[in-house]
Amino acid sequence: MIPSDLTDLLSARIFVIESALGLIRQRQDVNTQGREVRGHLMDVLDLVRRDPGVDAAVDDLHRSVCAFIEAKPAESSVEARRLRLLDEAHTRFLDRLKAAGLRIPPVSGRDGLG
Repeated sequence: MIPSDLTDLLSARIFVIESALGLIRQRQDVNTQGREVRGHLMDVLDLVRRDPGVDAAVDDLHRSVCAFIEAKPAESSVEARRLRLLDEAHTRFLDRLKAAGLRIPPVSGRDGLG
């Protein structure tokens, strides 16, 4: 696979992950969106060379999504903390992809940082 194809495939997966995370943050169709995130995270693992940091970041993001979905909406300060943890896991995921030497183009208007 040529590098531009890999970049395009990763960009598409990351875009879908970020779209699903946006809906999860708004608590819209969270179960379906959680499955979308999981499926696309598995696709990312299939696309990239084995890297323990990427593996850990994928697991971390998946666990954060699951924890956010399983938690009931709470008072605003608790919900804000949950959102922050979800966002931090997403940022670590992107950072680990970059650290693994993958070019992650901007997909949501924030310099590729979700």
